Amino acid sequence: MDVFDAYKFLLESEEFQDFVKNEEGYYLVHAYLMEEKDKMPTWEFGFYNETKDRIIVFQTEPIKRLPEEEVFKEAQTINKLNLDNVKISLSDANAVVEAVRQEKYKSELIMKKINLLQSLHKQVWNITLISTAFNIINVKIDSETGELISSNIHSIMNLGVRNM
Repeated sequence: MDVFDAYKFLLESEEFQDFVKNEEGYYLVHAYLMEEKDKMPTWEFGFYNETKDRIIVFQTEPIKRLPEEEVFKEAQTINKLNLDNVKISLSDANAVVEAVRQEKYKSELIMKKINLLQSLHKQVWNITLISTAFNIINVKIDSETGELISSNIHSIMNLGVRNM
């Protein structure tokens, strides 16, 4: 199921309709899909409330509302995600990611892929690949134009390590 179909499915669900009736001030901030071998991927959609500074995530297939959580963010607020401005499908974005991987990181064998559609300075597909060598490849693609914004690789082993 693509992001648009999954979002429509969520919007039409009874659980989400109850949420909209009972909660005010929440807006869509991300769509998330993790792909792993032997696991069925399911879309998640995050809704942020600026006043509460909290986020509520809904899973799809089946529809399930997760508990409200604190937000991890770099800016004062989180930008709204407008799916009407998304012109590049996840499969098109993944084609760009695969081209980058083949060009720059060909030796990396991928075991997990994290697909995040969000609004940073612009709306992006923020796609992270985790390799069997414990490297993290991150690729950001403009979700309106398909333009490659950035790509980089880091070792998982270096996360949280401080220079002494």
